[in-house]
Amino acid sequence: MVKVLISYDMQQGKEQECQEYLVNKVAPVLAKMGFQFSEVWYTVWGSSPEILGGGEVESLDKARTIFQSKTWETLAEGLGALTDNFKLRIVQPHPE
Repeated sequence: MVKVLISYDMQQGKEQECQEYLVNKVAPVLAKMGFQFSEVWYTVWGSSPEILGGGEVESLDKARTIFQSKTWETLAEGLGALTDNFKLRIVQPHPE
């Protein structure tokens, strides 16, 4: 399993639109592709990204298939129009 982390700040005045896009478009499409958010954190205070979401994917190859696809590129473009400081990270666990 690999962990996928997505972080961003919502653009001023576009918070509602950003949340609706994530819930109604991004999350369902990613779920069909094999990635489902298991957690979403909202930062109220401090200098961390405003939103940090994460979930797991069965393998690094599966993560690459999802997040290097044309479908993801289209979703990310939509998020890019509503967010600042958008980052996607894939984290592999350390072998025991």
